[in-house]
Amino acid sequence: MPFYRYVCENCNSQKTVFHSINEDPEIFCECGKQMKRAISRVGIIFKGSGFYSTDNRKNGVQSSESSSESKKKSEEKVA
Repeated sequence: MPFYRYVCENCNSQKTVFHSINEDPEIFCECGKQMKRAISRVGIIFKGSGFYSTDNRKNGVQSSESSSESKKKSEEKVA
């Protein structure tokens, strides 16, 4: 079950509530107004290889070289 952030439009106070995705609880602020669910940032962590520009650099350079060679060959055939 995820945490949801609720914000009061009246006084801008915030609460974090833990509930099911299927629930739609009515959360009230200390000022008495109903709070609305707000979208918050999500932290993403990429684990494993292949997510950085330094991973498999040799393969990336070779593929770009081979693609430039194939372009040269296709240009030679056209000319």
